[in-house]
Amino acid sequence: MRLLLLFVFLSGFTLSYQSYQSSNTISPQASYHPLYEQRRNRLLGIYGMNNRVNSDATLSIAGNPQDHSLSEKLSGIGLTTGYLLNPNHRILLNFESFFKKNGFSYQTFALNYAFTPQIPNTINWRLLLSANAGIAFAQFNEGSFVINDSAMGKLKYTGFTYGAKTGVIYQIPYGELELGIQTRRLNFGSESSSVFINNAPAATALDLSQTSSTGLFLGYNFLF
Repeated sequence: MRLLLLFVFLSGFTLSYQSYQSSNTISPQASYHPLYEQRRNRLLGIYGMNNRVNSDATLSIAGNPQDHSLSEKLSGIGLTTGYLLNPNHRILLNFESFFKKNGFSYQTFALNYAFTPQIPNTINWRLLLSANAGIAFAQFNEGSFVINDSAMGKLKYTGFTYGAKTGVIYQIPYGELELGIQTRRLNFGSESSSVFINNAPAATALDLSQTSSTGLFLGYNFLF
């Protein structure tokens, strides 16, 4: 019984002392991330994107290459997860998927490093500078390209990508808001199909190695 009473007394004293310490602690306003200081250094995020995609494409028909300039404005959604190494450095994994338009869509999966220093003379604002690299997938629906009234089949690409982001982060309770610009190089490679010309099959290939995108993003990160 005495041990039980002693345990209860010590527990009550410890909780009271911790409450007293918390109420008398002055939170630093230096370059520390408040949520990181509370050990909320894991991140889950979602963001929307609006990009302009440009490609110096090469369409080959029966071995004869033709250069084409392709351009499309696409909207998409991104998901991110990662870990804050400290208030100024974080490692992230990003998945982005762009909605289909005129038969074309693409996705990326990339590893991202971000540098997030506090903006001078502010408390809640941080600069965002990041670089990323990963793999990219793209699809053209069947019939997206028509040659002499004959439609090419469905094209599916797998390639690589790398890019950069710059923007700002605004810290809010339990999370962050992000706004900025991103640019990306997309090397989808080349894919083959066929069409009928003069009632005879002819081999075709569409090379999307020289593709890039630039656009805006806006998102929310939940820290836990």
